[in-house]
Amino acid sequence: MPAMFLGWDYAGVFWGENWYLALLFVAVFAVLNLFFGLNYRLFTALEREDWDAVISVLEKRVLEKHRFTAGNIRILVNAYIIRSLSERIGLLEQEIRDHKPQLLPRYALVLGIPHFLSNDGTKIVEYYGPFVHSVKGTAGDWVRWSYAFGLMLQQRSEEAQETLESLCENGKDVVVQALSGYLLEAYADQDDKLSTRIHQYRSSITGRISRKEWEKTVEKQRSELYVLILSKLLLDVTEWLYKENDR
Repeated sequence: MPAMFLGWDYAGVFWGENWYLALLFVAVFAVLNLFFGLNYRLFTALEREDWDAVISVLEKRVLEKHRFTAGNIRILVNAYIIRSLSERIGLLEQEIRDHKPQLLPRYALVLGIPHFLSNDGTKIVEYYGPFVHSVKGTAGDWVRWSYAFGLMLQQRSEEAQETLESLCENGKDVVVQALSGYLLEAYADQDDKLSTRIHQYRSSITGRISRKEWEKTVEKQRSELYVLILSKLLLDVTEWLYKENDR
């Protein structure tokens, strides 16, 4: 509080004992201003939604200076998608492969978007295959699901089915579990036992979360590019999940 309220004597004693707080405040203030100053062009471009300017700033950082931070890569990939320049994600992937290949598993999901959108089973399997065991957690679920999708496009049914069932049983992300069960329906006519298992997978999900909770979960994840790209498919998955419950 200002010295005029505390009194000069008390203020003098307080700051004499707690002078480090003033130094800490100045240091934090200086760091924040430095951070804002260094990112002024980027923040201004984002505020104006000038995606060409965002791309220009970040390409200089990432492609020329090789600053492969999570924030830089995520914003740049988002800008590419917004400007319908998904093919340029391939340039970003190649730069990381050339200069920091150890980072590839960390960014495997976002860098794989152009491969996934190609609908070319061979490209999808070749890209995601090396990451099937190296990417863990929720991102790992998405990588394996994408890999299974590529296997389906290649008509490698047995391998695709095995991967999708593994995700239904052991997946950490309920959205990926539901997508996996939905894709498995393509093989249900060929195997009565599989049809029964698919019903069990679906019941397991609908027994845990209501339709309203499911829709909230999908909406919450919509900030992720993969979920955004699959928005139309997820509408079909929602109807498939809860069609019996709505009768």
